[in-house]
Amino acid sequence: MTRYLLILLVLLLIVACDPLAPIPTPTPQVIIVTPEASNTPIPTATRPPTETPPPTSTPTNTPPPTALPCTQDGGQVIAFDDFRSETAGATLPYQVYMPPCYLETGKRYPVVYLLHGLQQDEREWPSLGVVEAMDQGIRLNALPPMILVMPDYGRIGADNSFLPDPSYETVLMDELLPAVERDFCTINTRDQRAIGGISRGGFWAFSIAMRHPDVFGRAGGHSASFDANNAPPAFNPLELALNTPFLTDANLAMYIDNGAADPAGTELQLFSSRLSSRGIAHTYVIHPVGEHDDEYWRAHLSEYLEFYGRDWTRNPSELPSCSEPSP
Repeated sequence: MTRYLLILLVLLLIVACDPLAPIPTPTPQVIIVTPEASNTPIPTATRPPTETPPPTSTPTNTPPPTALPCTQDGGQVIAFDDFRSETAGATLPYQVYMPPCYLETGKRYPVVYLLHGLQQDEREWPSLGVVEAMDQGIRLNALPPMILVMPDYGRIGADNSFLPDPSYETVLMDELLPAVERDFCTINTRDQRAIGGISRGGFWAFSIAMRHPDVFGRAGGHSASFDANNAPPAFNPLELALNTPFLTDANLAMYIDNGAADPAGTELQLFSSRLSSRGIAHTYVIHPVGEHDDEYWRAHLSEYLEFYGRDWTRNPSELPSCSEPSP
C-alpha cells in the first residue's frame, strides 16, 4: 500500500509540473484488500496421456436447471405500519420488497436489511429508486432475486443507546429479524443474509454485523457515519476494526463508499486503513463526484445491490423450497 501511494504521488507531481499535460478524467478510487494467496508450487511436467478407445456408451448429461417461468414484470412491496417494538416502546414500521413471482415459485430467498439515514424513515430506500433498480436488475439477469427489508429505526436508532440499555440492535436482532423470518420465506443462514445502510444506518449495519458475523455474511456502509463519539469502543466500528480479535477469521464481506466531497470520508478512510493494517478483506470506493445526499446514493444503487447479491443465484429454481425448513 505504501509503495502504491508513493508511485501515485510521483505521477501526480509529474502532471503538475507539465503545463501541457492533459487533465486526467476523474475515476473512482477503489481500495480492495484481500488476504494474500499462499505460494503455489510449480507443477511438474507430465507425459501426455496415451490414446484410449472411446467408451461404448455415453452417460446421459443432466440438463442445467432452468429458471421457473415468471410472467410478472416487477416485484411487490408490502408495508407493515403496525409493527410494535417492545424494546423501543414504539411502533416502527417497515417495508418489504418481494421479487417477481415470489409466491408462485414457492422458494426461499436470500434477504438484505437496508437501514436509512438520520432524520429519514423506512421510505428512504424506496424513494431513492431501490424497487425499480431491483426489478430492472432481475429482469436483465444482472441481480439475483432477493428480499429487501427496509425498516424505520425510529428514535431508538437515532439515540446513542447500547446494550445492556435498550438499543436498536436489540430491536433488529430480537424483534424484527424473527418477525421477517416468520412471515416470509427467507434463507436463514449468514451466507444468505446481508445488512447495509446509509449514513447513520451504515453505522448500525457495521456495528451489528462486525459483532455478529455468524448472523450476517455481508455488510455495506454508504457514506456511513463512524464518528468516534457515536458509541463506546465495544460498539464503534472504528474501534472494532482495530481491536476485534475474531474479525480476521470472520469472513465478513465488507463494502464502504463515499463521494470525494463527503465529510464522512475522513472516518471511512480511517476505518479502511485500520482494516488494511490487519489484512482484513474489504472494499472501499471513493467516487470523485458526490456529497452526503440522496443524489449520490441514488446514482450508486445498482452497485450496492450488486455487492449484496454478488454470490447469490440468479436462478430461482436453484433456491431451496419454502415447504422445507431453511438450510
